[in-house]
Amino acid sequence: MGYNVIDLINKSINIAIRKKDIYESIGQIKCDIPFIETMSKVLAKEISNSINYYEELKSAVSESNTEEIDFYIYDKMSFLIDEFNKKICATDINNIKEYLKFSLNLERDAKSLLMDIQGRFLRDASDINTKTYKTLSDMIINKEKLVTSLEKIVK
Repeated sequence: MGYNVIDLINKSINIAIRKKDIYESIGQIKCDIPFIETMSKVLAKEISNSINYYEELKSAVSESNTEEIDFYIYDKMSFLIDEFNKKICATDINNIKEYLKFSLNLERDAKSLLMDIQGRFLRDASDINTKTYKTLSDMIINKEKLVTSLEKIVK
């Protein structure tokens, strides 16, 4: 059996779990700064909502026939995801502005990763009608909501 969009959703869940752990860790370390502690809880909750969204998406996708992703393409996607996972880490945050910038950049990078993966999936125009492409589009839209919310806070 080959790879399909469910494998990508599982990798997205793993990324979300890592980000949630980072937000919770920052909140515990910087508990002396009430805004950072509170914002960490809010972001961790938002990531939990994303994980639930991915789980629901995975259930919906598994009920339908999904296309297999070419091994060569999946290998490139998997490499991108692994590289992204390696670079996710909590930085030394000393104030609210740094924390908001860190959070916004992390979520923007996650959205960019999904867009890159979706772009690599496309081989010809007919691929935009596939379940995989549509699922990745939904994931990007969901991520955009968090990015937009953070951008409003940072302004």
